[in-house]
Amino acid sequence: MNYMGRSIAGLAAARLKTEKVLALTGARQTGKTTFCQRILPELLGRPFTYISFDDPDERLRFRDSAVAILEAIRTPLVVLDEVQKIPSLFDPLKLVADRQERSFGQTEKRFILTGSSQLLLMGRIRESLAGRAALLNLYPFSLSEVSGSREASPLSTIWRQGRLDKDVVSRFHALPADSVRTAMRLRDEHQQWGGYPPVWQRPEGIDKTNWLKDYRRTYIERDILDVGQVSDIESFILAQKLLCARTGQILSLSEVARDVSLSVNTVKRYVNLLVMSFQCHLLQPYYENAGKRFIKSPKIYFPDPGLSRSILGDMSVGTGALYESWVFSELIKWRQTEPVEPGLFFYRTSAGMEIDFLIAEAGKILPVEVKASNKAAHADAVNIERFMDEHRTHAPAGLIIYHGRELVEVRKNIWAVPDWYLFGAALDTR
Repeated sequence: MNYMGRSIAGLAAARLKTEKVLALTGARQTGKTTFCQRILPELLGRPFTYISFDDPDERLRFRDSAVAILEAIRTPLVVLDEVQKIPSLFDPLKLVADRQERSFGQTEKRFILTGSSQLLLMGRIRESLAGRAALLNLYPFSLSEVSGSREASPLSTIWRQGRLDKDVVSRFHALPADSVRTAMRLRDEHQQWGGYPPVWQRPEGIDKTNWLKDYRRTYIERDILDVGQVSDIESFILAQKLLCARTGQILSLSEVARDVSLSVNTVKRYVNLLVMSFQCHLLQPYYENAGKRFIKSPKIYFPDPGLSRSILGDMSVGTGALYESWVFSELIKWRQTEPVEPGLFFYRTSAGMEIDFLIAEAGKILPVEVKASNKAAHADAVNIERFMDEHRTHAPAGLIIYHGRELVEVRKNIWAVPDWYLFGAALDTR
């Protein structure tokens, strides 16, 4: 069977060369098991042992003799799946990893931990495996992954060089019309159905819809009820729906609490559950004073469009908010592939000036506006230009991501780039 390539495969393989433990987290059904059993071992050229703690017998076996079992495994790779189900594993794993350092002449094993939720996994890693584990997320398929692209995204070139390279422009203008139409069709499909792998295995729309509905129900029954922090599941479902309807907006806990007749602390706990199980993300604002980023309210994003439609049902959300959420999802998938992962923020001043996203790292900033239209105009870059004037040293270029098909410089050093090209859809330029 052929498997879609994953953009973090090379990064994961590189991290395993230097770290004893790789913790791979992500929402359910993003392909973690396939990645760990098929893609990564093949890339590394190493045999592996796979153990799933979904199996209650395995949990019982490890509770009694985890150290002995881990040390008895002879394969160079050990995949431990759904490790959040057995918190007692982390201390024995730490002991085994530390013993390897003192065992000269033996081949060190590498451990890959997977979990469908950060709810329990991340806290235990911080406590027991600090300094010993590399952390990566496996998100649903990005546009570049479903297109089969193997090249770096044009966004990487713009980010690293602080400008739109002439080669990026020339490659764009050399694209055959058929390739452009194929890329735009694939983009439309991705924006409609999202990136969960099982959705892409189903050719019919009704089957995709049914899977997304079943997925949402399974997520509530397993990730939420298993944790036991929700006493009234109906109120949680309503809060999830109302929060999803606010995707791309500033999060107001008090507004949501009023609408669902719950306390602010309860809604805050629900948001935390959604974030920790990868169903939504909170984006912090950008300020020159870094401390303020954690004081002002964040934006909330439900990044997968297919799942969002399943959550919302008959409720409607503006096209602009859904499109901005999709762009956000592509940005968080892209930034993890960079050698140094940049920060991602939004920008809003007290005077009302707003920029959808700022990509920032080590004094370098790329302002990004998002337009859900087929045309990008001179006026769309007003706020970016003003920001660049105020941050001349750190923001040499700006970017407008939009739904159209032309790559144009709308103002000096501010480029409007079609989404299907920017996020690296595979295109035949011959």
